[in-house]
Amino acid sequence: MANVFHLNISSQEKTIYDANVVSLIVPAESGYMGVLANHAPLIASLVPGKVTIKEESGDLNTIDLSSEGFLEVLKNNVTVLLT
Repeated sequence: MANVFHLNISSQEKTIYDANVVSLIVPAESGYMGVLANHAPLIASLVPGKVTIKEESGDLNTIDLSSEGFLEVLKNNVTVLLT
């Protein structure tokens, strides 16, 4: 079994995604960045673009972000807040 972490993607109106995942690629201000389990603590500003999520099952899921937001990585919990 691959190492997993919890991912929550939320906007002001609703929760868009909430599950355990294997990896995450997000569009940050400085370019696309990846997150795996046990990643160092991090806060980053996000820009509109494509989010790629690798789920526990191995399936890839993509979400198109049309707004900016923030990413927080802390203790195998990743939170994406969209503005």
